[in-house]
Amino acid sequence: MINLYQVIDLILAILGDIGIIDIIDILVISYAVYRILLFIEDTRAFNLLKGLGFLVLAYILTKELNLITVNSIIESLIPTSIIAMIIIFQPELRLGLEDLGKSRFLRERQTSEAEVSEVCNEICKTLEICSQKRRGALIVIEQDTLLGEFVKSSGTIIHGKVTSELLNTIFYYGTPLHDGAVIIKSNLVESAAWFLPTTSYHKGIDKDLGSRHRAAAGLTEMTDAIVFIVSEETGAIRYSRNGKINSSNMEGIRKLVYTSLIRAAKYEQQRKEDKK
Repeated sequence: MINLYQVIDLILAILGDIGIIDIIDILVISYAVYRILLFIEDTRAFNLLKGLGFLVLAYILTKELNLITVNSIIESLIPTSIIAMIIIFQPELRLGLEDLGKSRFLRERQTSEAEVSEVCNEICKTLEICSQKRRGALIVIEQDTLLGEFVKSSGTIIHGKVTSELLNTIFYYGTPLHDGAVIIKSNLVESAAWFLPTTSYHKGIDKDLGSRHRAAAGLTEMTDAIVFIVSEETGAIRYSRNGKINSSNMEGIRKLVYTSLIRAAKYEQQRKEDKK
């Protein structure tokens, strides 16, 4: 029976065979894999990579269990899956190579003030157009509290660039996604047609305000998200924070959108640093 001293001797023997070059080699590969996983996190490529990992694990298990037929099928699927990944995710690979060429791949991507200003302009432009056309709208900007559990319960994943054209198309009456809220996460339109929880504090909401405003108040009761609402009946633009509905002029709305996006970027950066 192997005792503790034998185990220690074995470990020391293995470590004795590892040189400085081997350690550097392992660290470089580990960091490269870590950066690749961060790069594809929250993308469809990440889920496909998990599926490929499952195939590899199944291949190892079936080989150990001597399941010859199943093992041969899986063995033929793995090369095909790798080729399919390269074809399907060609745009993502191209963007990754572009980031590598711009020396952005090996460092954290940080949101610039110019990017925040651009997203702010697109959101405010959308609010103004919806207001002029009396088109109901709900825009949620995620803050420190992650909204993933709410997104899973309803809504359609978009994960697209924030543009006024996209948002106005979503909120255009008659489109499948118009009835519900849009979530802005990491300066992207994360999802649309998302139904918010209604408020439990009905006495604090003006009785003339409709279901959109109550839904906005309901979400901000439970989270620190900021929600911007356009009334379908009056075209008025309001916002909800801490479970309350507030009014402001367009200049005030613009400042609040900008500060919300800035805070959201800081929270996102902090989450990335906490993962390290």
